[in-house]
Amino acid sequence: MTSISINLPENVFSDIHKQPNEFVQEMRIAAAIKWYELGAVSRLQAAEIAGLSCSEFTDAVSRYQISPLADAPQEEIKAVDSNQPECDIQSKLSLQEIAALPIEERHKLLVPLIAATAEDFFNDPELTEF
Repeated sequence: MTSISINLPENVFSDIHKQPNEFVQEMRIAAAIKWYELGAVSRLQAAEIAGLSCSEFTDAVSRYQISPLADAPQEEIKAVDSNQPECDIQSKLSLQEIAALPIEERHKLLVPLIAATAEDFFNDPELTEF
């Protein structure tokens, strides 16, 4: 891992009531969330930059009041790297959180689920016998 050094005024830590290690972690999270929001990095990359699991990163995104989907393309909603844990946004959102999303984001999130459910009804004999 690469290490960098940043010069900051002495009073910055007392002004924001954080210890240096807490400040550094918060900077990593803020930068990762902003880069994710801008579409510069994927959710998985952002979680790695922030030093968080995908689940923790999703929680951090919510705390910063950023849409949990941001502008992530559909293929990035689930991580494709099998060596990394999935960044499964869909399993993290409650029905209330989904309902609160703008309609375009709700649509982006729900369309694959609706299609998969319809496919199940067509192909699963237990679901077609009602």
